[in-house]
Amino acid sequence: MQQDKHNTSHNRGNHPQRLEAKPQDTLDLREFWKTLVRHKRMILVMSGATLALALLFTLGSKNVYRATATLQIERESTKVMNFDFLELSGDIRDTRDFYQTQFELIRSRALAAQVIKDLKLDDKLSSTSPLTSVKQWLGIASKPTEPSALENAFLENLSVEPVKTSRLVLVHYDSSNPEQAAQIANAVVATFQKMNTERRINTTDDAKTYLEASVKESKAKLDESVQRLNTYSKDNGIIISNGTIETTTSQTLNNLETQRLAVETQIAEKEHIYSTLSDKSKPMADRIGVLGSDAPFLQTSLKKLNGLEADNAKNTNAVLRKQIRQLLNEIGSAIDARKQSLPSEIEALKNKKMGIHDNVAKAKSDAIREQDRFIAYGTLRRQVEINQELYQDLFKRLNQVSIAGGIAANNIAIIDDAQVPLKKFKPNLLTNLSFGALLGMLLGISAAFLREFMDDTVKNANELERISQLAILGVVPEVLNNTPSQLAQLTIKEPKSSVAEAFRSLRTAMRFVLRNDNSVVFVTSACAGEGKSTTATNLACAYANAGSRVLLIDADLRNPSLHRTLDVHATTGLADYLQGNIDTSELVQATAFSNLSLIPAGKLPEDPSELLSSPSMKALLATARTEYDHILIDGPPVLGLADALVLASLADTTLIAVRAENTRMAAVTNALKRLRQANASLSGLLLNRVALHRGGSYGYDYSNYYYNDDKQTEAGAAKKGVVTTLRSLKLL
Repeated sequence: MQQDKHNTSHNRGNHPQRLEAKPQDTLDLREFWKTLVRHKRMILVMSGATLALALLFTLGSKNVYRATATLQIERESTKVMNFDFLELSGDIRDTRDFYQTQFELIRSRALAAQVIKDLKLDDKLSSTSPLTSVKQWLGIASKPTEPSALENAFLENLSVEPVKTSRLVLVHYDSSNPEQAAQIANAVVATFQKMNTERRINTTDDAKTYLEASVKESKAKLDESVQRLNTYSKDNGIIISNGTIETTTSQTLNNLETQRLAVETQIAEKEHIYSTLSDKSKPMADRIGVLGSDAPFLQTSLKKLNGLEADNAKNTNAVLRKQIRQLLNEIGSAIDARKQSLPSEIEALKNKKMGIHDNVAKAKSDAIREQDRFIAYGTLRRQVEINQELYQDLFKRLNQVSIAGGIAANNIAIIDDAQVPLKKFKPNLLTNLSFGALLGMLLGISAAFLREFMDDTVKNANELERISQLAILGVVPEVLNNTPSQLAQLTIKEPKSSVAEAFRSLRTAMRFVLRNDNSVVFVTSACAGEGKSTTATNLACAYANAGSRVLLIDADLRNPSLHRTLDVHATTGLADYLQGNIDTSELVQATAFSNLSLIPAGKLPEDPSELLSSPSMKALLATARTEYDHILIDGPPVLGLADALVLASLADTTLIAVRAENTRMAAVTNALKRLRQANASLSGLLLNRVALHRGGSYGYDYSNYYYNDDKQTEAGAAKKGVVTTLRSLKLL
């Protein structure tokens, strides 16, 4: 069992302290349901009131008729000629944005003003909104006369509804006059179609006017740019040949580059010939062959040599060999002569190359100086090309717009005209009643939770234990239709009742708290009216019924009640004893119950706290310990009085009665704070008058448990069930 952490030497045993439970943050649906059950009457009342208001509103509202016309809105109009550049729908690329734009155009003020003007509706419009109906019901509504007010009234009755997965749009108009509803709905779609066509034609005309001005301006710019290009070409000697820009400098540079390549080729060829002629290890044919057609004598001599060598191979003789040697000498001399002339030729070619290089450098320098003129010419030429392209494009578009202006088709088509409605659209009795019932339930539930949030009375046993840091030793169910005297004697007179069982459970719990007899238990509460006297009396009866000698002391010297609840007639009591007017033989009174004695309060004194703290009170309790097994003190509430603190300091333990759904949590906390400051020993809490059938988190349930009485008849059981049901429905 739990003991208060502030207990001092008054404690009669070592008991473990209860650890403080942390509040749960999880969603508890059972707590929600119990909250609704506790406030079900308020929820039902608010639901019924809202339902009645919905019924009165429905019956008092005038009938509203809805006429509907059907439109087909295409993303783009049907094109007789495919002019993609002329997008009359604007720059709306998303289909949803396009259709939302069309819906807003239908509900635009311009369209509303046009329809009002065409149908002359200045004094025929009225709003059908619920707010206007309420104002008319209260007699404070007035007809709109200003143009903006007329447009607002018109637009309040106009609604647009797209048909899903199609390009159809339903245009609704609500009115108390069915003929007027159909007339206005048809006028809206016709005006919208007409305005759309006019807008497209105006767009074409505007585009044509703009393009004509643009073409004229572009033509002037083109002529001006061509004139500037021609003048610049003449002034700078620029020639256009086959579409290529040329000058004398560029032509000279190209010729020099050709000459340079030719000289480099000749130098490479002559160096190769010189290298081959110098290599005597190569065959004579290869050395002569490298000369090519430049040495016809050597080619002829080589053929003659080959013939002599062939003849000598067939028939050798001295004459042939002499001729061969003589021919070889002649060929060698010719080759050497040719080889000796090559270095000078190569040197001459290199000198020529240097001259060409110098000329190329000079030409490049001249070309660099001409580059700025080329850049300026290129800029002027590109400007001419751009202006020419712009002029051609604008001229082409102008011709297309001129054709499109007369053949543009409308993308709006009227599919169905609005018919005169035969049935009213609203008010709908079933819908309004359903909405009223739902709204009433929501308001009732909201009010229930608001009241639950604002109400800090004790409703949850776990929360009470967490805040008080004390154990709940028992829960006493609420008993209806009983007098205070009957409630105080239920433990003995109705031993099979749930109240008697609750106090027997409390008696058992107190046995574990005290763990010894002859203990003094002080029963109190935070405030008056929480059932502390009933608790003290029933607990005393429970002890007495178990065979223990019990003394019940009425120490509430300000508002005593035990002598009335136990039917004891006494003119003197505790106050008289403490004042020394009587002795103990006249103090204790017998009751109608065995083993239970009572000390009544006696005559009310002027200063009860002074008497209760006197040595006589301590002596009385010491004497009672020797004669009784249990001494119970019924005292005043803790808050506002010092008597309870005095009695708590004299008792071995203090039991605090808390009335469920009545005692505020702050009162319990303040009472415990005062008792702890007085170093009182606290045994625990008793939850009193718990209405289990209303819902709550108390951790106990006696409502479904009954003793099996063999004498109870089936009729009696049925009667008890009916009574329980009626009480749960608040009918008893």
